Amino acid sequence: MPKMENSTAISIIGAGKVGSTLALLLHRAGYRIVSVISRRKSSAKKLARLVGCRNYSDSISDIAPAAGIIQIAAPDDELSTIAEELAGCPSLDFSAVAAFHTSGSLTSDELLPLKRKEATTFSLHPIQTFSKSSTLSRQAAMMKNGFYGFEGPSAGLKIARRLVRALNGSLVRIPKEEKILYHIACVFASNYLTSLLGTVEDLAVRVGGDLRLSHFKPLVRTSMENAFLQSPAMALTGPVARGSSRIVELHLDVLQKTDKQIAELYRQIGLKSLSLAAAGKSLSPHAVKKLKRMLESHRSEK
Repeated sequence: MPKMENSTAISIIGAGKVGSTLALLLHRAGYRIVSVISRRKSSAKKLARLVGCRNYSDSISDIAPAAGIIQIAAPDDELSTIAEELAGCPSLDFSAVAAFHTSGSLTSDELLPLKRKEATTFSLHPIQTFSKSSTLSRQAAMMKNGFYGFEGPSAGLKIARRLVRALNGSLVRIPKEEKILYHIACVFASNYLTSLLGTVEDLAVRVGGDLRLSHFKPLVRTSMENAFLQSPAMALTGPVARGSSRIVELHLDVLQKTDKQIAELYRQIGLKSLSLAAAGKSLSPHAVKKLKRMLESHRSEK
């Protein structure tokens, strides 16, 4: 475990949106940023100025030896290469270093070269979306009271908890063997939810008139709040939850004529909704079977 005198000194590798946001928040919390490394020196310089760091570079070999913690926020396919380069830095006392990456899908095994050097390694993934159009200050504000997925050995847990407290967040432990499933859940919660809103927007355009995506905001917000306050099964409403096979069939018939891709999406989500309705006991077994037959029989033609 890192020596106490270096436990608040952090080197940042990766000055993109994720790395910059976490670096800024840790700097505000009192951590010393002792070096900023990025593929583009201009990006490293920009972040270094924000966090009061004089040591910035586009080369990992320039990392400050004083760091007790190394944060790696880089693309997934670069993590193992970065770890190899770091492991070759003679200035680092690896037995006094904790290194973590922020990938949601990959485990701490990506940092194996550092672990072999006796560094403490783990992954710490912010459970939040980082839009390219979002400003750094807005992104930092969005992280308040956020959650962070931790994966790694117990040696890194104490360090991760201290970091997460500084970030005004809460830590969620993720089993190593289920890390990829955890990331799939994140994709559904963020990326695919956004894609569904894109489908809503497409349909609004087809409807025409004054209808816009923004008109659905209260409906979306209330649906999400109900799902979190109750449960998805208890919060489900609509024609599937009511067992209204006539309306579901009408929807499918219209979509088959207008957009087969959306029709198939409707059918698949309808089947998932039916499972929720059954779990919430809002439908009789007969109604569940009837709707299931209908949804399964309306497969889109390839």
